[in-house]
Amino acid sequence: MKIFIRRLQTEWPAWLAVSFIALLPFRRLAEIPLSLFALSLPFLLRSDTYSPRVKSLLPLLLPLFLCFWIPMFFSAFDSYYPEKSWTTSLAAVRYLMAALSIGALLHTASMRWLVLRWTSYLMIFWAVDGFIQLAFGADIFGIKMHPDRLNGMFLKKYQYFGPTLAMLSPLVFEFARRRWPAWAWGASFALILGAVMISGMRAGWLAMGMVIVAYFLLMFRKDNRELRRTSISIPALALVVIVISYLISPTVQDRVKRTLTIAQGVESAVDYASSFRLPIFRASLDMYQAHPVNGIGVRAFPVAFLVYGDADNLYLIEEDGRTAATHAHNIILEVMADTGTIGILGLILGSLLAWRAWRGMPPANRQEAFPFVLALVLILFPLNSHFAIYGTYVSSLVWVLIGMWSAAWKR
Repeated sequence: MKIFIRRLQTEWPAWLAVSFIALLPFRRLAEIPLSLFALSLPFLLRSDTYSPRVKSLLPLLLPLFLCFWIPMFFSAFDSYYPEKSWTTSLAAVRYLMAALSIGALLHTASMRWLVLRWTSYLMIFWAVDGFIQLAFGADIFGIKMHPDRLNGMFLKKYQYFGPTLAMLSPLVFEFARRRWPAWAWGASFALILGAVMISGMRAGWLAMGMVIVAYFLLMFRKDNRELRRTSISIPALALVVIVISYLISPTVQDRVKRTLTIAQGVESAVDYASSFRLPIFRASLDMYQAHPVNGIGVRAFPVAFLVYGDADNLYLIEEDGRTAATHAHNIILEVMADTGTIGILGLILGSLLAWRAWRGMPPANRQEAFPFVLALVLILFPLNSHFAIYGTYVSSLVWVLIGMWSAAWKR
């Protein structure tokens, strides 16, 4: 017992980071570990051990955060939903505080490996749980499959299951590649890919496609020779998993059929293939044209959509007093609509600063930070369908990953 308590005293930051991932399926419970990290910052600044590390991270994290936060702040002044925009903007400060704390507390490599190890176990469990739900109609905890899509432990938020597995998959694959035998890496790859496929979320499919491309590019680098034996199995595994997923999952069959209608080229077919989101995209552009400087306000999209949406649009149907269209479903369009040109400039500048910081890291540190940075790329890739980037789920996930990246950061 004493050994357990002693380990907990030293390893609690890693377990707090793992608990954040573990609580993602359960509404906003992941806010608890995020808030604890944020509240730790004043104490870290008073510590002789951690204060220098926190201050050393400011050149990386503060500019990135300002690129994210300043557009949010200015969007609130004439927002369509000022109360929501102001509270979202002011509450976002906790993301910077949490990222600074994570970067300081997980600075040692052993702490980050602990996070990767248990996150890998967690992701694999989620994947297995998804297959159990598909096979028996309910998962290991008795959670019934959502009528629309596979949901695993994500309950009514079924749309988060597949994409979250895909976006966090680099954490599993990097840990498996470096710490497990080659067969275990292949098994984890097949398991995660299969779970993402049967989830029926095309955003997750595209993210997994990007993971495959990333590992193929890494395979041909001279400093990644050990990866070649492992990655050479990717094409065969991917093909087998995709075919099996298509054969066993009616959801996959339906999503593939819907996607293929885009080949017809007509607007109605494209709208159907995109789950009838073309009116949302058009409304987002109209919002930007009407409010080009600072947008319609962060998280004010549902209110503004009542003004800019088509009268016959199905997304105007109210659900519990709210419109069904809560955000633009694309990071570029959401930034344009919610925060205007200020937001677009912040997004461009933040991307350039992140790229510069990444390229300025020593190779060994880049390798340590790679899984977290690749996960960030998967979340923010502009040519995919997105959850609300200014929403709590994505924003908190992004800044926890940035904090993990900063933990390995070194100029």
